[in-house]
Amino acid sequence: MRPALYACLAILLALPTAADTPKVTPDGTMWNTSPGFALSKKLRRSLSGIACSSESDGPRRCIAVFDEGGEARYAMIDGERLIPQPERILLLAGNGELDAEGAASDAGFAYVTGSHSRKRASCAANPDSRHVYRLALQPDGRVQLSSQPVDDQGRLWRLLSADPELGPFADKCLGQNGHGINIEGLAARNGQLYFGFREPARDKKAYILRVAARALFEGGDLAPRLFTIEAGKANGIRDLLAVREGLLVLVGPDDDSTNVPWWIGFWDGSDAGTAIRLRPLAELKLPAVSGDDCQREIKPEAMTLLADGPDFRRVLILSDGMCDGGPLAFRIPK
Repeated sequence: MRPALYACLAILLALPTAADTPKVTPDGTMWNTSPGFALSKKLRRSLSGIACSSESDGPRRCIAVFDEGGEARYAMIDGERLIPQPERILLLAGNGELDAEGAASDAGFAYVTGSHSRKRASCAANPDSRHVYRLALQPDGRVQLSSQPVDDQGRLWRLLSADPELGPFADKCLGQNGHGINIEGLAARNGQLYFGFREPARDKKAYILRVAARALFEGGDLAPRLFTIEAGKANGIRDLLAVREGLLVLVGPDDDSTNVPWWIGFWDGSDAGTAIRLRPLAELKLPAVSGDDCQREIKPEAMTLLADGPDFRRVLILSDGMCDGGPLAFRIPK
């Protein structure tokens, strides 16, 4: 075997895999969310994305989104508490279901994306999920009172439908019946939006699509770039989070699976290529829950950064299936 090939194999073998990563338990108990969101229990259990103002030692205002209905809500992070706020942020007018699955903030704006997928149980078409919204923020993290959410006017959906790799999965049923497009993660960084896909996920690979944020809402060149990541068997992307050095990627079950681990990997966001090998950072060891009306199941679907230390990041994880997201903090090694 040639020396150069030996060297490449040595590098590949030295790269960590998800199985080799440390298994981390929550850093403390589940956070107090009293008095809870002023929503039905079904809606309270559907938190699926969060966008918070920049790091701060004091209280921080966040925008929480839900995969039921068409509105978002504010929540404050104060110490070890997540405090839901009563104000409504209307995104989708009427009684439609946005199926909001991701939220992010960058440079004075918050962004919210729908899943762009059909309904899970019935496979019924859901055009209301094919929206991305931009919200102009005040310095305190509130939406500017003088502005309305700006809709992408279907630009992302048209891009997905025309893409040679993703297009065949547009408007297909979820799971093994079609592996239809299902956006579950969103990050915003340096004027770019990154969409993470739970499906399609094929051959142990999942997808991240990057587009120019301003063009998505105002027209112009979207400059799309599609990346594939090695997510592992039966895995898809469940959320994305921009950090100073790149992106954290929350990986979990695709639309067909349940009994696979949840883990967090790191990508530096480099343009060096479109095939990404994530650097696994930690597997999440999730606690048992009571199984009552408010603690049905921990399914991590949202992340926000609490602290960025020299050799760790403290991340707040929120879950679908838990009232108010069932917030759990994890200390993730870098």
